Amino acid sequence: MIDKPLKLITLDDIAKLVSSRRSEGPTLDFKQAFPTAKDEGTRDFLADVTAFANTDGGDLIIGVKEDGNGVAAELVGIDPNGLDEAVRRVEDQVRSCVDPRVPMFAVQQVNLANGKIVLVMRVGASLIAPHRITFKGFSRFYRRGNRSNYEMSTAELRQAFAASIDLPNRIRDLHRKGVEATTGKDMPCRIKTGPIAALTIAPLSVLREARDINFTRDTAVPPPDGTTASRITIGLDRLITHSPIEEDTGSVRAWTINHRRGYLDFAWMIGHQDRGAKYVWAKYFQPELTKAATTSIQTLNSFGIEGPWIAMLTLSGIRDHRMVAEGEYIAAAAWQDPAYLGEIIDDAMSPEALDPFVQGFWRLFGVENPPKPQKT
Repeated sequence: MIDKPLKLITLDDIAKLVSSRRSEGPTLDFKQAFPTAKDEGTRDFLADVTAFANTDGGDLIIGVKEDGNGVAAELVGIDPNGLDEAVRRVEDQVRSCVDPRVPMFAVQQVNLANGKIVLVMRVGASLIAPHRITFKGFSRFYRRGNRSNYEMSTAELRQAFAASIDLPNRIRDLHRKGVEATTGKDMPCRIKTGPIAALTIAPLSVLREARDINFTRDTAVPPPDGTTASRITIGLDRLITHSPIEEDTGSVRAWTINHRRGYLDFAWMIGHQDRGAKYVWAKYFQPELTKAATTSIQTLNSFGIEGPWIAMLTLSGIRDHRMVAEGEYIAAAAWQDPAYLGEIIDDAMSPEALDPFVQGFWRLFGVENPPKPQKT
């Protein structure tokens, strides 16, 4: 796989595959021509896609000729005429001829100086593998070897199905540890007592790929809640950015845990008590949620990490708190605490993709449909 976000891949990146004599491998495959519409071409293409998804993901480079030994030899490109229709055809095949559907399949076009095109088809490692080809009675499971695909054995299928059950729980465990951290467990401080939002953003590949991200003061994601003058604490496997630690309680208002494994935990206060009344403020929740997700993706992208992404959210300390919105609206008191708002899986984790979290937040305070933001 080209170690770069798909949308940022340029002609220089493709040319370097040839100049450096890059070899095919577990996450990289070269094709001189676009997959044909014939049955054999379709089966071969779907085998490439499912093999990548069932292993560690990968890039299928269309328009690069290899030397017969899997080494990139020539940048030949493909004819752009009719290409849009051909790409739609294979995208439809990926949607309709793979069960279950692969979570990430995306295409990047790179233009050559001679008018031809190179396509980079990126397949993400799947959380719900194994994926099976279902095309005209052809039903097979494939994995990626060193330079080629092979049909999965019965033992490999048993292991893959067991992993498909275990892996989601292991990813949720990352979030559970993030929630526990708010109490001070394995942390240099804790989040202040009161209503707290705890958010985890991670690539679905977080447990499949070994990473050691070198987060620094300049590259780490700052804490949410509009915190100024944030501090940094360095740990064995993480770099924590946080608001100043209160000496009397050893607590902070907000933090971001930048895990060197390549994911992020956020926690921040979303309410307080005022003369005995307990309030949660909508303005402390939704804007910071959106900003945290956006900043996470941008930062992890800069380290060459791509989606699809998973976001997990828990609110705690909210029981008997009422929610205030637009400075005046006061909703009912929450009674579910802690409240796990579930997980969202998305290719980009856009603000729109986070809507289920926003809707769940309002329902916790007895509001079925949150009001639409006022246009300015």
